[in-house]
Amino acid sequence: MVKRIKFPSGLELVFKEFKNVESASIGIWVRRGARCEPLSFKGIAHYLEHLLFKGTRNYSYKKIKQQIEGRGGQLNGFTSQEVTCYFAKILDKNCKSAFDVLSDMVASPLLKKEDIQRERGVILEEIRMYNDMPSSRVASILEELIWSKHPLGMDVIGTRESVKRISQKSLREFKNVFYRPSNIVVAVCAKSLPEDFEKIIRGKFADNPRLRPRKSPRARFFPGLKIKQEVTSFQQTHLSLGLPGFSYSDKKRFILELVNIILGANMSSRLFEEIREKRGLAYEVSTGLRKYKDTGAFVVHCGLDSKNVELAFKVIIKEFNKLKEKLVGRDELLRAKDYFLGNLSMLLESTLNSMLYIGESVCTLDKVFSYQDIEREALKITAHDIRRVCREIFSYNRLKVAIVTNRKESYASCLKRTLRSLA
Repeated sequence: MVKRIKFPSGLELVFKEFKNVESASIGIWVRRGARCEPLSFKGIAHYLEHLLFKGTRNYSYKKIKQQIEGRGGQLNGFTSQEVTCYFAKILDKNCKSAFDVLSDMVASPLLKKEDIQRERGVILEEIRMYNDMPSSRVASILEELIWSKHPLGMDVIGTRESVKRISQKSLREFKNVFYRPSNIVVAVCAKSLPEDFEKIIRGKFADNPRLRPRKSPRARFFPGLKIKQEVTSFQQTHLSLGLPGFSYSDKKRFILELVNIILGANMSSRLFEEIREKRGLAYEVSTGLRKYKDTGAFVVHCGLDSKNVELAFKVIIKEFNKLKEKLVGRDELLRAKDYFLGNLSMLLESTLNSMLYIGESVCTLDKVFSYQDIEREALKITAHDIRRVCREIFSYNRLKVAIVTNRKESYASCLKRTLRSLA
């Protein structure tokens, strides 16, 4: 059972009790992420996340880490397209002190000029790191193809040019607008709420006038077949395909979860079997889902030798077609459901994973689905549902293909030829 408490300021406290555990996990969530940023300051949400670890009115940057890690805990944060989160996993007895640190970071960061300048260099190196990782680079290209000219098609971290433009003034303004109590969710998974916890929250996040939230433009999966190839010095070629998916509030998302498992989410999947086990074309081959409030995508990724791209692409399209044409067998569908529900059940055994799950659920859906809710939806799914959804999303006139390779000759013509012969 998840307990939810709404404060007059709009801030929400979400608590899930965990009996017989020694750990507790706390997260402070901001209901805004990278897709809400001004485009001229792309990456500012991520930049601000970095800076909140650099010191507050009550804690130096060293003291922040010592108060959590020095007591055996874990401290971290992340920025996604739609949320930002600061979290700690600690011993249950240290729950109150950990929250004092996290809340001070979010409510009272110093944002000193010298820290901003120093961290700019760190983030520029982070951008270089991701650009030097072929799997990361091909994902960036694919998302740009899928959500063309929309914030979702731009890297959360920003660009070298946009990060260099971000100033102390712009960071303070962004923080003041988006880090208001009405945009904040505090999620706690522990034996119990610390004494006077609600009073502590009121003291840390005083009521203030609510602002009308800044809305990001509605996103849609960009139409048309698009293929983009980037020539690099990478030794391995990386191929990624993107097709339409569903938002995180669409009921069909559970069906697509099973499609994802059947095709590429584990070593028992069809693509792993066909591309790696039978043909030895790739070490890594996988599928994944992107889910946002108004759109989504189904993604395939593999890393392989440049000479095997056309064959791997052909295998992938053939597997798409099989799911569109033939019903999934009873045993395969049952295994996919067991994998989905088994992973969810094991995830929710952890205070940290549960905190991440309920915090994100409240921020995005304003609802927390219990394991039983999700199990009920998953068990209803039939082989006919799988085929119907595959026929809907595996639409090749909306297919996006991104390739990073050291091969200069374009793959576009051979991939289009494969599509014409198989579609």
